[in-house]
Parts: sequence; structure tokens; C-alpha cells
Amino acid sequence: MDIKEAIGIRKPDIERELLKSFEIVRDERLRNAMSHLPSAGGKILRPALAMISADAIKKGEGKRALAFGISLEIIHNFTLVHDDIMDNDDLRRGVPTVHKVFDNATAINAGDAMFALAFNVLSGLDVEHSVLREILADISSMVIGIAEGQQMDMDFEERTDIAPEEYLEMIEKKTALMFINGAKNGARIASAPPEVYEKMAEYGRYMGLAFQIWDDFLDLTADEKTLGKPVGSDIRNGKKTLMVVYALQRLEGPDRERFLSILGNQKASDDEVKEAIELMKKVGAIQDAESLALDYADRAKRALEVLDDSEEKEALLDLVDYVIRRKY
Repeated sequence: MDIKEAIGIRKPDIERELLKSFEIVRDERLRNAMSHLPSAGGKILRPALAMISADAIKKGEGKRALAFGISLEIIHNFTLVHDDIMDNDDLRRGVPTVHKVFDNATAINAGDAMFALAFNVLSGLDVEHSVLREILADISSMVIGIAEGQQMDMDFEERTDIAPEEYLEMIEKKTALMFINGAKNGARIASAPPEVYEKMAEYGRYMGLAFQIWDDFLDLTADEKTLGKPVGSDIRNGKKTLMVVYALQRLEGPDRERFLSILGNQKASDDEVKEAIELMKKVGAIQDAESLALDYADRAKRALEVLDDSEEKEALLDLVDYVIRRKY
């Protein structure tokens, strides 16, 4: 079974329960702001990962992981709402961002409410109380980690001396933690033993790292219509992606000065953004980042050797391939 089919089977339940979760909010404007991004679509990788991971341990357990997956997706969307405000992005998933449709204050409020809603949904998880406490601890630690990763990301904008290891720590917190939790706790909900769900956490970690590096790669190489947001926005926002970190380590003299004059320039023209991309290519920054993403993808696949062969294992393997071949 490939990942497209595995997600497709679960998609109706995920989308129904995701949108249903917002019905608890009585204020119409707030409810519409909260559901704006989820209603626009999305890859729903995180809830699907949780459900598939559970089914990979014991077929049929994915349904029990649904509430957990929905809580992950709500948290993911809440971080996107706030990230778009911080980055002042106009588009997300091909539609105007929440703060553009409503306003900054409403978008911040919607994100806060989504954060709380995620824990409300999680409280209905059908597991032993001891397991629920462990999952709650993991999720709350995850959200703190995401915030730390976001702060690192923002702090990096003022620095030009970032080491690749710092970047990898940042994306592990900001992105990979959610994949770690999806795979690990999906398996734990299905009563996987610790040695198995910790391997699933390893799978999620490497896949999450590959996912974010590839996401940054797409910001430079995809077309705007496919990507659903402006290409090169990371350059204009001064984001220190792995490609930028490599470039700043390797560029010298006039090339480095020119690159720095474009990086973080909100008014940079499309031609200037293209020039910055060419400078990164010149020193192999983009190529090496792509290679590392592929290496992490291989490590993620090896972690799945802990699982017995099944359709769900095949889907999890295919998900890794999807992460590093997607176009948006």
C-alpha cells in the first residue's frame, strides 16, 4: 500500500473529526478564523502518521489514535497561524493567511484557542490513564520545543555565524518533534513495547529532519502556484535555512557581500532572489542540503526494520519517499 492510498482511506475520518472539533467554539468569527486553514486543505500527514503507525503495530488500532492525530493537526495549524503573522506571509495552502482574511489580533486569538482545543480533543483519547499522562507530557514538551525552535529560527535572522548543528537542532524542535510524536505515540496507543515505539520515534525524527530540509529546498526551487506561497520568501525574510548556513560558511569576498545584501531584504526583486539562489548553487549549498535530506530519509527507513511486514509498514516507507520527492 502506498502512502497516498493509506492517507486516502483515513482522510474522510480525519477531515470530518477535525472540522467537527471546532464546533465547540460558539463565537462565529473566532470559529471561522480557527477553521480557515484546516478548511483550505493540507496534507494531513501528522494525523495520518499517527493512525498508520498504530495500525502497523496492530491492525484496527488506528481508529483509537484518531483523536491523538486530530490534536496534532490542530497544534500544527495553530503554529502555522502564528508563524504566518511573524513572517508576514500573505498566502498559505494557496489561500490568504488567517491574519490577512481577518486581522492580526483575531489570528493570534484563533491560534491561542486552537492550542487549547488540541488538549480538549486529546482528553477524549481512549487509552489507559497512565498512557494518557505520558502522551500529555510528550505533547506539552513538544509544544515547548516547537516554541524554542521558533525562537531559535527568529534569533538566527540576526546572525551570520550559524553552524549546521545549530540549524539541525532548531528544525528538530520546530518540525521533527511533531513527526516523532506522531509515530511514537501512534505506536504506543496500539500498545507497542518501549523498544518498538522508541524506534518509531527515531523514524519520525529522521523523517522530520528530511521533511524540513526539503521544505526549505522547495522554497528555492518550486514554482509559486505549486508551492502555494511566494517562492524565495525565506530569502527575503532572512531565514537561515541549511542552504543559507552552508552558503555563509563558504562564500567569500564580493560574493558573500552580495549575498548578504539580498538576504533579509524584504524589497529584494525576483531577479535578486534568483541571484542569491545562484550564489548558493555556486558553492554547492543547495546540492549538499538535498543530499543530507536524502541521507536522513534512508535512516528513517532503516528504523522501520523493527516492524513486521505489513501494508502499513509499506505505507510508512512510502511516506519517507513522499517527503523527499514532493513538489509542495
